[in-house]
Amino acid sequence: MTGPTGAIVAIVLLAVNGAFVAAEFALLAVRRSRIQQLADADDARATAALKGLKELSVTLAGAQLGITMASLGLGYVAEPLVAGFFEHLLAESTPLPEPAAVTIGFAIGLSIVVFLHMVVGEMAPKSWAIADAERSSLLLARPFLLFVSIFRPVILLLNGMANALVRAVGVEPQEELAVAHAPSDLLMVLRESYNEGTIAGEDHELLSRALELSGLDAESIMIPRREVVAVAATATAAEVMAVASATGRSRLPVHGGDLDQVLGVLTVKDLVLRPDRFGPETPAARLARPAMVVPESRPIEDLLLDMRQQRQHIAMVADEYGSVSGLVSLEDVIEELIGEFDDETDRLSRRLRRRPDGRLVVAGNLRAHELAEQTGLELPDGPWETLAGFIEHRTGNVPQVGATASLGGVRLTVTTVDRFRIIEVELRPAKPTGATTPERQ
Repeated sequence: MTGPTGAIVAIVLLAVNGAFVAAEFALLAVRRSRIQQLADADDARATAALKGLKELSVTLAGAQLGITMASLGLGYVAEPLVAGFFEHLLAESTPLPEPAAVTIGFAIGLSIVVFLHMVVGEMAPKSWAIADAERSSLLLARPFLLFVSIFRPVILLLNGMANALVRAVGVEPQEELAVAHAPSDLLMVLRESYNEGTIAGEDHELLSRALELSGLDAESIMIPRREVVAVAATATAAEVMAVASATGRSRLPVHGGDLDQVLGVLTVKDLVLRPDRFGPETPAARLARPAMVVPESRPIEDLLLDMRQQRQHIAMVADEYGSVSGLVSLEDVIEELIGEFDDETDRLSRRLRRRPDGRLVVAGNLRAHELAEQTGLELPDGPWETLAGFIEHRTGNVPQVGATASLGGVRLTVTTVDRFRIIEVELRPAKPTGATTPERQ
């Protein structure tokens, strides 16, 4: 095929090749959730694209068949056409012998056709489809599916043979891309979206925290048993009010001697709103409502649903031996979702503060994820739950003021203790080996 007709056919085949390439990459790059949304809105183009996504193995096989057919046709038509033009040009305008002119003309023609095929028929359509996947998939879906429908028997035969080869090496072919993602996958998507500026920083932080809840349990956010404020069953209403006033707590566990004998939880609001019903001598046991008790291993997202369903604001946390190991409040769970917020009842030991000389001081009972959020330091895995536990394990001694340990180039120094408990730790850069400290005047 020569002359203008051959040139037109070559251009059409080049365009068809590009269309098949674009359709293939568009189906791989487009967001299925967006196509589903458009299909639900009765967009015929989206319905066709969604059909292709649901049998992706077949549609991609169709794209490969189309690309192969167009490429072979392009080579059959364009290469002789371009090579013949240059052979004639060289033979007429140069003294080259005919064999040399034919060889050089063939090389030039083949190079031009390969160049156009790679750039115009492959690379450019691929880049367009990836950059504008939604538009390209909607534009090409219907004509592409028409081609797949016409050649479906051939495509199914070829695809079946390919799947048999894949199964022979122990891999099961998939008809469509997986649309389910693990929390870690979604966190990566959120991070990339934030870096690209498609979601705001506040939205990124909130969504990331919501996904990170899946890695936490009740033990990881509970208030340790030692810090739990509770009252005995025999305490009077007046004594309860005194404890609530001193600590700022609005809900208090009630026990029959110690926290392992929890009888329930009382709400200070009952005493304030119903003074006619509960006199100053009313025992705490009478004020207590049934307590919610959960195991340490209870996932935070499940705990949040439990608290909502049972209309509870606090839950006692029990260890594997049946002893109460701590308490989780609804505020603790919400803070894991939206970040720390301070009120007049917050525990001072949980805060991070900076000394006048610029050194940071943090609470010893910070857990690994809290330490990472507040300082960027990552506790290594080990038999500890808190920063204090890490220091005690590294020093091998009962905590004392001045005890030190190193973590990620930071020197950790115990500054405050309460009996056997580390209250505060100072953070400062570790000294380089051989460095000396100048004397203070």
